[in-house]
Amino acid sequence: MKSHDIGSLVELGQKFGAKLRTIKKAQPSQGFEWYPYDTFSGLPVLARMLRAERRGLVDLAGIAPVLDIGCGDGDLSFFLESVGCRVQAIDNPHTNHNGMLGFNTLKRALSSAVTLQHQDIDNGLDLKGRTFGLAISLGVLYHLKNPFGVLENLAHYARYCILSTRIAQVTVHGTNIARDPIAYLLDRAETNNDPTNYWIFSETGLRRLFDRTGWDLCDYSTTGVQRDSDPARYDRDQRAFCMLRSKLPDPWNEFELEGGWHDMEDGTWRWTERTFAARLRPSGSCRMLRFHFVIPTVSIDALGSIRMRAVIGETCLQSCEYKEPGQHTYIQEVTPNDLTAESILIRFELDNAYGPTETDRRQLGVQVNFWSSTEGEPRQLCPIRIS
Repeated sequence: MKSHDIGSLVELGQKFGAKLRTIKKAQPSQGFEWYPYDTFSGLPVLARMLRAERRGLVDLAGIAPVLDIGCGDGDLSFFLESVGCRVQAIDNPHTNHNGMLGFNTLKRALSSAVTLQHQDIDNGLDLKGRTFGLAISLGVLYHLKNPFGVLENLAHYARYCILSTRIAQVTVHGTNIARDPIAYLLDRAETNNDPTNYWIFSETGLRRLFDRTGWDLCDYSTTGVQRDSDPARYDRDQRAFCMLRSKLPDPWNEFELEGGWHDMEDGTWRWTERTFAARLRPSGSCRMLRFHFVIPTVSIDALGSIRMRAVIGETCLQSCEYKEPGQHTYIQEVTPNDLTAESILIRFELDNAYGPTETDRRQLGVQVNFWSSTEGEPRQLCPIRIS
């Protein structure tokens, strides 16, 4: 994937936006209205806001995919794909401007590989056990009934997040809230006659929300009216743009989760499902896959044994059987032909899994430790590697 500074992304975004407008004009009889706002208008704001290594916005994602939350017609998703990113888009057809018809039309016209997940994230942000290098959430936060829960969950699965939302310095009656950690709850028709608008935070409230949900605020900027902004009036609209970095412990550097992983427990380990996957970068002439995991006693008591194999590309590695509880390492040689890509997807398959049970409805495979505190200070582990 080619490296792009945010400055070059602004220029590329303008060209890609023109391409999308041409496509949209060629689709006049589809029977729906395109999303009316310019998705690329935020890129120049990011160019002014981002600092240091964060200006290499695409590089922040690394080998992990980008998550576009509230993707609309997918303009930004398809643009990021065009500069080399793998992209997962999320939106709710019931609240999307045209029921996702715009997204699907562009996807077909572009022959795009962007994946779309239909999801009402107010009912719980389900990321299917995947990690993301970068999440993007532009103009979504004030449409959420439960912004705290969504941001808290996202911090476990995304390394960075670009977020924009409306903020306010005073209430509609003029009460100053700028210095207080306040969220104003809108009436159904109070802003743009749109009942999906809910919470407008003060800047202080927004900053506290980030801290309480597991994010560090790295870069910050505002647009729109800069004095006496309020939650409702069109001419008093102010937007906050934020670059966030997750401060929760997770395997951000060595490899990325690609599905089949349950939430982190005790801030140190995860259960897998029966099948699960990870993506990592090969290095040098390394040829041995090593995967460290734990089989708890309850699994052996219930299943007798567990057999595991790994699949890399079209190559199935040898399976191994484990009959005792405790720590184990799956070790197999990897052929050079499987290590030629920039990143390697490894799928693990178990012949059986524990559960679901009456007290835990999850399918439980093996346990994987990501952090250790045995030496006092927390130490990051690398349970999956090719070395």
